Amino acid sequence: MHAVTVRRGVIIPAAILCAAFALHVFALEYGRYGEDGGHNDDMIIRLSIALSPLFVSVFCFMTSRHYGNSRIFGRSFAVLGVSYALVFAGEMIFFHFVDTLGIEWSAQAGESLFLCAYAFLALHMIINVRYFAGKLTVAQKAALFVLPASVVISYCALFMAYGGGDIKYDQFQYNLVFVCASSLILALCVVSFSVFASTIMTVAWFVLLVGIIVGTAGDLSYNYAYALGTYGFEDMSGPLWNASHVMVAYALYLHRQCI
Repeated sequence: MHAVTVRRGVIIPAAILCAAFALHVFALEYGRYGEDGGHNDDMIIRLSIALSPLFVSVFCFMTSRHYGNSRIFGRSFAVLGVSYALVFAGEMIFFHFVDTLGIEWSAQAGESLFLCAYAFLALHMIINVRYFAGKLTVAQKAALFVLPASVVISYCALFMAYGGGDIKYDQFQYNLVFVCASSLILALCVVSFSVFASTIMTVAWFVLLVGIIVGTAGDLSYNYAYALGTYGFEDMSGPLWNASHVMVAYALYLHRQCI
């Protein structure tokens, strides 16, 4: 039983992360040296980033239906499905209007959907924590402040240390909103995992936590590169996001298996 738990909780998420980076490298090399004579086509990467949230959203709604639209699991997974559906909608706006048609102002619509997605993701965790935990401990309450503050301060320090003269401060301040939202989601997930530790749902919530950590790393990588004006589809945020989405879907599978 212990070996199975280790495999499910550690080895498989690690394999997902490695596979995501391997596929990312393959996509870059295929585009660079493909049949088009050397043209760097990023379509594979663009599609993977745009479509992977849809895969998670569909699986969330399937999981919600699996629980018969119950008060807690049914509703919370439906909320999670809405979250990833909003991410998918935002990515499609970037894919079609920003990246393909070059309509830069439409990016604000996509980013607004991303912020809404953060809110629904937070609601998913709050529903579960309030039902199973009731009141939070002092340590859990502290984590909700310490973890986001630590991530944001580290992010800002990284900018000041390595941004040099290329920092676009208006863009930096704008992207900082998304960094704060992503770090808050990470803190909520840590608290949620602490609630379900030592239960039959431990492994499922641990994999979800790993997926959120990987997704947060992707958000930080993207916002850092975007604020510096250096973002491209070769950025590491792509495979991190894709790996995060697969891990979240795998966490849902584990959740269904244990209940």
